Amino acid sequence: MKRAFICAVATTMFLVFAASVLTIYGCYRIQKVILPDSQEVWLNTRTVTADGRVLKGGQRVILDEPAQVGMLVPTGVDVTLENTEFIIEKIESGFVALRPKQKFVYRMAGISMVLFPFVYSITGIMLCAWWFYRKELSPPIQVLADATKHIREQDLDFTVDYNRNDELGRLCTAFEEMRQALYDNNRQLWNMIEQRRILQASVAHDLRNPIAIVEGYVEYMQQCLADGNLNDEELRHTLSNLAVTAKRLEHYTDYIRDLNAIEETETKYSVVQLPDFLRRATESLLFLAEQHSLEIAYHFAISECQVKLDEQIFYRIVENIFSNAIRYAKSKVNFGYFLTDGMLMITISDDGKGFSRAMLRKKNTFLYSEDKTGEHMGLGLATSRVLSQKHGGSLEFSNISSGGACVTIKLAVHKMS
Repeated sequence: MKRAFICAVATTMFLVFAASVLTIYGCYRIQKVILPDSQEVWLNTRTVTADGRVLKGGQRVILDEPAQVGMLVPTGVDVTLENTEFIIEKIESGFVALRPKQKFVYRMAGISMVLFPFVYSITGIMLCAWWFYRKELSPPIQVLADATKHIREQDLDFTVDYNRNDELGRLCTAFEEMRQALYDNNRQLWNMIEQRRILQASVAHDLRNPIAIVEGYVEYMQQCLADGNLNDEELRHTLSNLAVTAKRLEHYTDYIRDLNAIEETETKYSVVQLPDFLRRATESLLFLAEQHSLEIAYHFAISECQVKLDEQIFYRIVENIFSNAIRYAKSKVNFGYFLTDGMLMITISDDGKGFSRAMLRKKNTFLYSEDKTGEHMGLGLATSRVLSQKHGGSLEFSNISSGGACVTIKLAVHKMS
């Protein structure tokens, strides 16, 4: 922008200077034509002919320049220098000698020599300022004004598009980065609110069954007491079932409390070497797989590099998903590792029966569980989902072609140069 400003000012100064010089020179030539030259005089002659006649003539000449004397006397008259008298008469060259119209033109030319350069300067400054504002300042200011209007209306779904390498261009780029940061923060906040909503819906849905059981037993006992046929055996049986249901509710509230604590966990990044880190993490699960008579197979599609990730979050997610896989796998659990566009993708699949259609349809539910006993409420998948989101990623589940279950974990990593 500084270069554009200097070029605009330099061009304006040159044009003003050129126009002023031409105007001053033109006005000077006009005055020169109107006002006679101070070196110009009248050359008059007085000649006495042989027959006694007196002949007079005159011519305007410039001093120090030769004059044609023959033009001063009539043709055919014999003239000699002895009988010719030359008279030089000075021409009045002052302003007072001019006619009124000549005086007016002379004065206007003098005024123009001063006035027009001043007018050129003022006009040049105004045109330079108008051009510089219209071409250099107005477009980015309009872009920033529109962006401010969008942000004021809480609309972040736009882009600040002004790609010029100057001060305002860099300001627009910084504004676009700020908009993108606000957009990402709002989207993350919205995702958190949405997850909270899903969590509340899941809690309300899953608490309905044990609460209904408690209400049913209470109504049963009240009815039996009213009829007077509640014996000790039925009372003990009912109280035992109520104790189991109460314990289930206690476990459920503990799970929710632990899940809230996980959401408040902060990520702590460290530098790890890939794929060695992934190989060691997978091999550490071999002992647990042997206890369940399972085989572990893993595949790496990652070249050697260093990345920054949270090791504790990584281990916790992988261990949670693996603990679910070994409960349903028949003989084998497969691990796949991929690194694409700053995302570490981990796939964990088994050769079990896979997820049910009902489970796949409700994949947006916060707590994933198909256990009907109430011992496993899907906290492992829920925890892994929260942790993957805290690591800038996501968690998805599906069925593979052979029918087994597959969980895909995506974690945002920072690749070291």
